[in-house]
Amino acid sequence: MKDLNSKDDKKVKAALDLADKKGTIDWVLPLLHAFRDRPEGRLREVMREMLSSVKLSDAEDLFISELESGDSVSINADILSFIWSAGFNPSHKLDLVSQVATSGDFRTAMEGLTIIEQCESVEDERVVLESILNVRTAIESNTDKSLLPLYTAMLEALEKLSL
Repeated sequence: MKDLNSKDDKKVKAALDLADKKGTIDWVLPLLHAFRDRPEGRLREVMREMLSSVKLSDAEDLFISELESGDSVSINADILSFIWSAGFNPSHKLDLVSQVATSGDFRTAMEGLTIIEQCESVEDERVVLESILNVRTAIESNTDKSLLPLYTAMLEALEKLSL
């Protein structure tokens, strides 16, 4: 796992191959941090593909925890994308998803909208109400008009969940 952050691309590639063959949940967070810290390039794309296709159910909790911690704000859009691409449904954390989605750039908002729209129900009404409040606040304080259609779509999807 330590070689995921190596400056030697061959070591990183070997670590990725090992993670692909024998990876467990213990590999997910180090892989996510290596992705965050690595510049764009082929190895980062391999990491993106691996994180997008994680089929370990505990990975959802790791992704959510990383969003909550704020340690990887620079890749929040990617983390939201990984959650959706891996088929997770964080309906119990829509308040966090909406907060992250309305605190970032266009891509972060788009990824958050995708997750919100896929939710069919939420068990905790407080989560939905908090999410609605997050989005309404973002709409009211919005200065980037390109985000308004995304925020409006989020609000509509969330209001349907609250019915």
